[in-house]
Amino acid sequence: MAKETVKKTTKKTVRKSASAPARAKRVVKAIEEKQIEIKQVKKINYGFLLKLIAIVLIGTLVFLLAKKYRGFFIAGMVNTRPVTKWELSRRLEERYGKVAFDEIVTEVLLMDAAKQNGITVSDKEIADEVTLNETNYGGKDALKEMAKSAGITTDAQLNDFFELKLTVKKLQDKLFPEQVTDEEVKKYYDENKQFLNGKKLEEAKEEITSQLLQQKVSQKFSEWFGKLREEAKISNFM
Repeated sequence: MAKETVKKTTKKTVRKSASAPARAKRVVKAIEEKQIEIKQVKKINYGFLLKLIAIVLIGTLVFLLAKKYRGFFIAGMVNTRPVTKWELSRRLEERYGKVAFDEIVTEVLLMDAAKQNGITVSDKEIADEVTLNETNYGGKDALKEMAKSAGITTDAQLNDFFELKLTVKKLQDKLFPEQVTDEEVKKYYDENKQFLNGKKLEEAKEEITSQLLQQKVSQKFSEWFGKLREEAKISNFM
């Protein structure tokens, strides 16, 4: 019995001794796997953090740019609803697009005709015309108020208006050098004497001549421009 007990104890000790290295290997392996898992988690978290930072930075940049340049895209706000520039442009085009397009067509045709006839308007002529109108309307501010009623709100637009006006005047003078006879003046005086505040013919002659001349030139010019527009190649894609 004693021998059998010794044998059993020896076998049990041997089994325990034999399994110790295996357990150690398993522990080491488990630690290594845990370390790898921790590294992977750290790597994943680091990548996520970088993406999050990038998103925040991009979002902030977009917000700041949108705030700074919102005037390029947004015309205004109604409570919390934005009114976009596209929406405003579409509405304006629907209501006033044809009128604005016709104005541009007229300006282009007139300026082209002036160029073909060697007609130019200098900056000094424009400045002199502005000064003359400021005097006639009672000052610079008064002229600007008058111009606003015609949709002219800047100095550049005002200069363009007078440039076109002077161009038309030069075209009229060159293309239609009309004359008014004394007979025409006398006939107008006799037919409109009651509207001349009791002026005699000689007193009203200059005024009547200027008015009749303007009527003749305007009629001729209107007929000429109507034909010019009919012959022009105009395409409207609105």
